Amino acid sequence: MKTSPKATMLALAASILLSTSTFASEPKPNFRINEENFAKLNAQEQERVLEIGARWDAIANMDRSGLDRADRKELRAEVKALRAEAKTYDRGGTTIYLSTAAIIIIILLLIIIL
Repeated sequence: MKTSPKATMLALAASILLSTSTFASEPKPNFRINEENFAKLNAQEQERVLEIGARWDAIANMDRSGLDRADRKELRAEVKALRAEAKTYDRGGTTIYLSTAAIIIIILLLIIIL
């Protein structure tokens, strides 16, 4: 039994359209918080952890292609400072999860753009 070219193209188009919704899903957050250990922090520390997370996600999702060399250097320094500050709130257990892949991707993109 032969299939017509129209049927083949229709099947191919349908499979492509159905598979693209999987790729267009919401990205995973790069900054996650362990709720149990987060509850152990005082109110000021909790607020600061949330600020760090918001800034971390903003940096991860920003378009860095238009930045000049000095801005990229400043951004790298800020990422390192955020990571160091996040580690201070991880005392007594893991409170903050920074995606290792996200850290590597951000740093590599900043290096490549140089």
